[in-house]
Amino acid sequence: MSPCIRRHSRRDLGMVLITSLLLLLVVTLLALAMFRGAGLENRIAGNVLDKQRALQAATSTDVYAEQWLVNNVSAATQVSCTATTFSGATAPPICTNTLASATGETALNVPWSIGGYSYNPTTTLTGATTLFPVATSDLPANYYGSPTFYIAYLGYDATYNYLDAKDYQIDAWSYGGSNSTVAVVESIYQIRPIAAGGGGP
Repeated sequence: MSPCIRRHSRRDLGMVLITSLLLLLVVTLLALAMFRGAGLENRIAGNVLDKQRALQAATSTDVYAEQWLVNNVSAATQVSCTATTFSGATAPPICTNTLASATGETALNVPWSIGGYSYNPTTTLTGATTLFPVATSDLPANYYGSPTFYIAYLGYDATYNYLDAKDYQIDAWSYGGSNSTVAVVESIYQIRPIAAGGGGP
C-alpha cells in the first residue's frame, strides 16, 4: 500500500495567509478595545472623585456657616445684600434678601452674580496654608475656587412663633478641581431661644 501524499496548491496557502491576517486583526482590535476601556474607567473614577471633593467642600462650608450663625446671630446685623456687600467683607453678613430674590436666579447657577462670603480657613494639617488650596493648575491637588456661602434671614417660623424661632437659609457651593465640577448644598437652619435654669426653692 502506497502512502497518500496530499499536495497543497498555491490557492490553499493563500487562504491560510488571509485567515491568519484576519485573526490577527480581530485580536488587535480586541486588545485596543480593552486598553481603551481601562482608560475610560480611570477617567470615570477621576470624575467621581472630583465630584466627591466638591461635595465635601460644599458640605463643610455649609456646616461652618451654620455654626457661625449659632455663635454670631445675636451680634450680627442684617443687611440687604448686593454684590458690593461681599467685597472685602471680614465677616459673613446675614442678608435680609434670599439668594433668589437678590439675583433673580436659582442657587444652582454658579458662580452667583451677587457673590458670597468666601470660606477658606488656614490649616497646618496638610502643610498647606489653606484648607482648600486654590489654583487653576495642578488641578487634581487643588480646587478651582474657594468655597462660598450665603446666609439669608427668612423670618419667624410660624410653627414655633411663641418660642421666637427664626429661620435662616444657607446656600453653599464649591468647585472641585475644575470649573466644570461644582456642588451646591442648601439648608434651612432654625434658631430658637432656650430657657436657662433660674434656680428656685
